[in-house]
Amino acid sequence: MKREYIEKVRKIEISFMSFCLLALLTVLVSCEDWLDVRPKSQVKEENFFDSEDGFRDATLGIYTIMSSTSLYGGEATMAFLDVLAQQYSSVGQNYKQAMQYNYADDGCKTRFDRMWTTAYNGVANCNYILKNLQEKGRVMPDSLRRLVQGETMAARTYLLFDMIRAYAPSYKTGMDSLAVPLIREVTNSPVTPTTVSASLDVLINDLEEARELVKDIDPLGPAKTTYSELPESQYWADDYLADDGFWLFRTSRFNYYGMTALLARICLYKEDMSRALLYAQEVINSGKFELINDKIMSDEQLSFPSVAECMAHHEYITSLYIYDLKRSHNDLYYLDAQAALTISNDRKTEIFGGYGLDFDFRVKRLFSIPSGNAKEYINKYMTGTQIPLLKLGEMYLIAAEASGDIEYLKTFRRMRGYNSNPLPDGEDLTAELQKEYQREFIGEGQLFFYYKRRNIYQIPNTLVPTTQDIYVFPLPDQEIEFGYSNSN
Repeated sequence: MKREYIEKVRKIEISFMSFCLLALLTVLVSCEDWLDVRPKSQVKEENFFDSEDGFRDATLGIYTIMSSTSLYGGEATMAFLDVLAQQYSSVGQNYKQAMQYNYADDGCKTRFDRMWTTAYNGVANCNYILKNLQEKGRVMPDSLRRLVQGETMAARTYLLFDMIRAYAPSYKTGMDSLAVPLIREVTNSPVTPTTVSASLDVLINDLEEARELVKDIDPLGPAKTTYSELPESQYWADDYLADDGFWLFRTSRFNYYGMTALLARICLYKEDMSRALLYAQEVINSGKFELINDKIMSDEQLSFPSVAECMAHHEYITSLYIYDLKRSHNDLYYLDAQAALTISNDRKTEIFGGYGLDFDFRVKRLFSIPSGNAKEYINKYMTGTQIPLLKLGEMYLIAAEASGDIEYLKTFRRMRGYNSNPLPDGEDLTAELQKEYQREFIGEGQLFFYYKRRNIYQIPNTLVPTTQDIYVFPLPDQEIEFGYSNSN
């Protein structure tokens, strides 16, 4: 049933996107350069939001954009960003220049351009939903209107924050430098970027507002005592009758705790340790998520046959649902010879350590030899249907860093298999956190941003000093031509 539901949404989403192909990037340029397609599509827009169905479908359409291989369905998770983080020990021809930070290479430029364009496409769609909510939100019950508004604001914030992380200096090295345009309304006027610090404040405020909108109505929120999510095969047709199942599968969307987890991530990036800790603790202490270990995995092997599926059920806070995850995403990067992103046994030993190879359930369960192959591959996305955007493990790592309390890290490590190898008192917390980022986020695109946030002088496994020219992605050529620059 869920597959049929998602396919229905995708078909409707295509018609919605047709009127949102704004000059996503040209909002940064003069009105003379603005390609105004809205009048041609005005009838479609008006019809689309005449009922609550349109708002529901448009909201889910945002996640379809985010699932694109140009973004979190590929390049911003398992592929390009992890290649730049030197997560892989070997890559195919398509990624060799990226591994060497040759940003002038056509392949790298194309990926930078598509990431920017797709993200701002998502932002533009979010803005159209919010605009129409103001004008036509009365077609929905108040609870549905608030859920749509809160989710849309959170998705927009997630996209804009990643554009800041990618295309602007980090807070540590350039808090007063210009960030990227925060396009938060439908407009054909240029949007002037503000500083990194000011931009992060805007995003934090937006997320706080979004949280308040959904706090008392979200099924996965503090107003509900418990929340459980069945495997998709266990839902029946009747479960989809109310609002087309819009209130189901909250961990595949921006729920209250997903917004809270994103606040923890942004506040840590902004070096606001006290707020980062509070948000991370709220998620950890909510009781809605739990870290898994080998025992939980073994107990639930029938319902969730892979570690990725089990982790999705217990640890994912917000993720993207992608029905054809293996064929259309995983295989493009891990099995296709032109990408061939792999981690060798030597690299695994380097990442997990000799003890970890024997006891860390991630290394034991996240690598396998597919049928018909002689080579071992990462299997995180070979089964299941979800790519994580925010998960519980990160909250423990944020809490440890923000508080300086190594007990958070010890708890996290115990659940990952290090029961008989606890960290000794006096261990370097920063060094141990870096090891866990290398282990925990394989194929998730977070490691590069960790290095950038910490301003690591030289990313491990490369001989190239990691300058700001590497950490700050180049803008699309058309942005430079139109006068926008991220150089300060």
